[in-house]
Amino acid sequence: MSSNATDDSSASMLHGHAAYVAGAAKETIGNVTGSEPWTSAGQSDKSAAVEEMRAAKEASGSQTQNPTVGKVEELVGKGVGCEGMVEEGGKATTQGQ
Repeated sequence: MSSNATDDSSASMLHGHAAYVAGAAKETIGNVTGSEPWTSAGQSDKSAAVEEMRAAKEASGSQTQNPTVGKVEELVGKGVGCEGMVEEGGKATTQGQ
């Protein structure tokens, strides 16, 4: 695997998205079961994931994404309620057209 900045930022962005989804799931479980520790952990995980995605975005600069990846990101963002994913996915989709 290459160790250039693009690969690192892609991995961080991917990990950030996965961590956000996991955090959203924890938060939902906490809300459904009434478990404050689960709700808090989910919110904390989501916040950390957003920061990781912001850092990855800054590291990648103005790199153009694949429009297919952008559409998937947008749809997943809508599904989990992540406005940043929706916005970034939409941008990538329109840039690739």
